[in-house]
Amino acid sequence: MKIVFCLSGKTERGPVSELADEYLKRISRYGPVEVIEAKKLKLQAREGVHVLLDPDGEAMTSEEFARFIGGSQLGSVRHLFFYTGGPEGFDDSLADRIRKRISLSPMTFNHQLVRIMLFEQVYRAFTILNNEPYHK
Repeated sequence: MKIVFCLSGKTERGPVSELADEYLKRISRYGPVEVIEAKKLKLQAREGVHVLLDPDGEAMTSEEFARFIGGSQLGSVRHLFFYTGGPEGFDDSLADRIRKRISLSPMTFNHQLVRIMLFEQVYRAFTILNNEPYHK
């Protein structure tokens, strides 16, 4: 299964970029990873599960999130897409077409921080699924 991060805007150079690169490298040990950065995101046409990060979405613990990713792997999902919004949120044409919504927090965060939080949670999920000590 390929994890595809669909991110609104660009990752700025500096510490945020370095941390993002580190987590993407860690995630890639568990399977292929792709990053799509665009000013205006569009729904990817490839087969897979599409997930919108939304403060009003489903709240999950790290273990529940790991089970979601693990279930996607076991269900032979080809691509798992995660969409993050920018400062203006999501275009309605995208948001209206994605049913699965997950919340990292009910708070609003800078889109740069959301990337790091998402990458870290995906990495954490893989360590949980593989019984690795990172989570504890």
